[in-house]
Amino acid sequence: MRRLTRLMLVGSLAILQQIHLSHRVSFFAAAGGTSDGSEGDDDDFLAEILAEEARQEEEHAKMEAEAREFDAMKARQPSGGGIPNMNRGKPKMGGAGGNFSKMEEDLKRREAESATKRATQEEELNAEKAEKIRQQREARFERELQKMNQDQRKKEVAAKKRDAKVVQRILKFHKAGRHYAVLGIRNFEVQIGPYYIFNLAVGPFALFRVKTKAIKRVYRNLARTVHPDKNRDGRAEEAFHALESSAAILTDDKKRSDYDKRLTSARRRRNKYAIDKLVDVSSVAWNRSAQTVRVAKKFLGPFSTPILVIGALII
Repeated sequence: MRRLTRLMLVGSLAILQQIHLSHRVSFFAAAGGTSDGSEGDDDDFLAEILAEEARQEEEHAKMEAEAREFDAMKARQPSGGGIPNMNRGKPKMGGAGGNFSKMEEDLKRREAESATKRATQEEELNAEKAEKIRQQREARFERELQKMNQDQRKKEVAAKKRDAKVVQRILKFHKAGRHYAVLGIRNFEVQIGPYYIFNLAVGPFALFRVKTKAIKRVYRNLARTVHPDKNRDGRAEEAFHALESSAAILTDDKKRSDYDKRLTSARRRRNKYAIDKLVDVSSVAWNRSAQTVRVAKKFLGPFSTPILVIGALII
């Protein structure tokens, strides 16, 4: 709209200038060109008129170009109204969005790799520290044996073997993430439910659940056996920390609940895998048996049925 107003003003000025020039030409024509000026002055005046007309023609061409541009803008507007499409001219976000998603995935992957690397490094440092402590304890135990007589040495070596069995069991189950087995507890817990009755949830119910008090009692007894001051094995300190870690999980209600959920989920996956394998093996065995029966009937003819029955009885 602003451009249209500008075009109208420029056109009005051009018309007024044309009228003014025509009046000036008429006045000098009526005077017959015999005024005080000479022919050179008349030529200059005509040159000025021609230059003014050329300038007007240039402005007129510019006005026409702007009018065509305005018409083109109107043609590009949506038919439903005069508001232009605001999305026109903006870059599409498909490529940028895809690049952003790719960058986010790369960042997550790098963070996961960094976390895995840090965990591996920390595990290696802990293993080196534990090995150093084991070597120190073993060297100290050997120095103590040198101070004993033969009978005392035999007793200490036998006691060290018993301690080593307890330590190895704790470390083995802790590495596998079996916290109940670390404490030597058999977990026969069974969860029933929940059941829904008229949109009301009843349960779940836990049967054969080991009480926290019993877990603490087992932990105290086992901790006295594995304590580095009592246990003679070189990895007793490492086993004692593993025992503390497992007991901390099983004596905390929330951590124990999360751990039990993971155990239940893993048990279900394992059972499902076993059932699927059993079904596959049974299907293969059935298909091969059926194929064997068909081949036997084809070759044995009418004697196939009694022979197969006798063979089945013998097997």
